[in-house]
Amino acid sequence: MVSKLILPFPMLADPDASVIAAYGVYQENEQRARPAAFVIGRDLSVAYRYVGRDFADRPLTKELLSALDSVRDARRRELHSEPLPRGPRSPADTGRTPFPLEHLPPYMRGVNFALEAISERVAEDERLQKEAVTYRAIAQDYMRHGLATLKLRESMTK
Repeated sequence: MVSKLILPFPMLADPDASVIAAYGVYQENEQRARPAAFVIGRDLSVAYRYVGRDFADRPLTKELLSALDSVRDARRRELHSEPLPRGPRSPADTGRTPFPLEHLPPYMRGVNFALEAISERVAEDERLQKEAVTYRAIAQDYMRHGLATLKLRESMTK
């Protein structure tokens, strides 16, 4: 994933779900985590916690960046902890094929258009209007970041 998305940071694998269970985001019936983001400062404080209600409920990039800025200058504190207990599942290959990054921008454009159509149908429902605005912002973030990663990948191969 780090090389696919050209990420400037390492990622943690959690094959037995012990970390997501410890953070309270493991969904037993789905055998996966709810979408969640935690920003943990070098001082080990939790500066940001976002737990989505469903698979599409994600934090906005600007919220994550703001949380990262809030802990940028925190003093480092050493982490001393016991190993996590074994997670709620055995590591297993799901057999699912990852979504190709090249498909993300057109897919998210479709999501954006669908949300626009739905919000026009329920113009009188303020709660749904607010949800549609939030989900459109998430889809636009995904589309923008997907395109930026594809451009970066392309520039690295030249």
